Amino acid sequence: MKKIPIYLPDHEVNFGIGKLLFLLLVLSKSTKKEGIFTLDRIAQFEFISKHPVLLNRLLDDKDKSFLALTNAEKFSIEAIFPNRGQLFDFTRIKLLLNLLLSFGFIEIKTNEDFQFLYIINEKGKNKAEELETAYFKRLEKVLIQMKPLLNMSHSKINSIIQYYI
Repeated sequence: MKKIPIYLPDHEVNFGIGKLLFLLLVLSKSTKKEGIFTLDRIAQFEFISKHPVLLNRLLDDKDKSFLALTNAEKFSIEAIFPNRGQLFDFTRIKLLLNLLLSFGFIEIKTNEDFQFLYIINEKGKNKAEELETAYFKRLEKVLIQMKPLLNMSHSKINSIIQYYI
């Protein structure tokens, strides 16, 4: 039996940088507070953006309208068997955030609880707005649907995620 090669684009650095930059751009527009994105919150929202079926379950919990899903989003291996370890393994996210920081696309501030907050700056916004492929147009639709989740606490979202996966 011949093995079929599998390519995981999530492990591509440039792709990951683009996704995080785009996530910070789209979700930062919807909040009046600057700096709501801690490392664990970024990892959580990145995980949800990769699992639109889970997003619809979270939206159902908030009585919000659902995202229309494609067959690939509903029936892919990753959709059926999500890897919950990605919620708690911050190594890849830290690497990507460090790269965004080194390129000058984001800034880091601390809040009153001494947590690091990651904030997209003008240079980052300009770069993120250049991302115009079909993938990023679809990602924008997913991220816009995620805006009601910004008002939910990290622990509340995690408890709902854990229930469904």
